Amino acid sequence: MHARLRAISYGDQVGTIAAGSLGEIEQSLAEMERIYSDLTPNPNLTPIDTYHAVREADTGRAKISPAMLDQRHVLERVKDAVWAFLVDTELQLQEGQTAASIFDRAQSYINAALAQRAPDAATSFIAAQDRLQAGGREELSHALTSCRRVIKSLADALYPATNEEITGDDSVVRVMTNDAYRNRLLQFVRAELGKHGQHDVIKATIQSLGARLTALDSLASKGVHDDVSLAEAETCIVWTYLLAGDILRVADGSSLLLRSEA
Repeated sequence: MHARLRAISYGDQVGTIAAGSLGEIEQSLAEMERIYSDLTPNPNLTPIDTYHAVREADTGRAKISPAMLDQRHVLERVKDAVWAFLVDTELQLQEGQTAASIFDRAQSYINAALAQRAPDAATSFIAAQDRLQAGGREELSHALTSCRRVIKSLADALYPATNEEITGDDSVVRVMTNDAYRNRLLQFVRAELGKHGQHDVIKATIQSLGARLTALDSLASKGVHDDVSLAEAETCIVWTYLLAGDILRVADGSSLLLRSEA
């Protein structure tokens, strides 16, 4: 790209490039233009001398003109490339800002909803992020543990333990004890969707949430027994955040799943 923009195509310089800075190229062009302008015969010469002076000036200008033209072409090609780069960069920044605004809105919603409905969960989530930034082995393990606390605190706030046993649509009996926070969260979602949604929607949603809760719990458990990588800790925090957001939208009625047509 650099060579194409600065390629020289005149005289014995064909195949070379103008390697100087743009300022140096502009200075060189200005000097050529000065020399070109100075190639003007003295008006006080005799006719014969004027004739030879004009021929010499024309010869000099013929030699310097292609070099001047090539320098101008180099400058224009570079300017065009810079302009295209700036336009492309601006578009990318605008697209990035649009994507960022979407995530910013989601983050603002989840933070506010957690603070309102489950303050303990919000505190645990802040702790998870702080430990992630610390980056040590022990801190990463604690980050995963904090993710589990986020989900349990959310369950405690939305569906406190009752110690009752509830039989699901799959005929499986599930207890609603303090430790069974996954059961309680799923029962909360099942009850909320049951007020609005269709049976198939409820079944599919519970299966999806159940699988995500199990996967998240399994990952969070690694923080207790094994070494945790930064990637695992980041993944756990993101999953926790998105799962909490889905459940919170069911809780405040803004989830699309609460619409019968969903």
